[in-house]
Amino acid sequence: MKFLTLLISFFSLFSLQALAHTDHALGKGTFHTFYHIAFWFITVAVIFKAFSYFKAKKNHKQTS
Repeated sequence: MKFLTLLISFFSLFSLQALAHTDHALGKGTFHTFYHIAFWFITVAVIFKAFSYFKAKKNHKQTS
């Protein structure tokens, strides 16, 4: 439960930042779209990896 709370807090913090950023440095176009795609892909990959790690850790504790 503690992990879930941290995960939701982390996710909401970065999603709010992404929605509130200014586009002055990125401009409007392909690079801006690529930036958003890369950001969300990396975010999902990190969350998936963390979930897999903690699930494996929990399973390892139960078998020991």
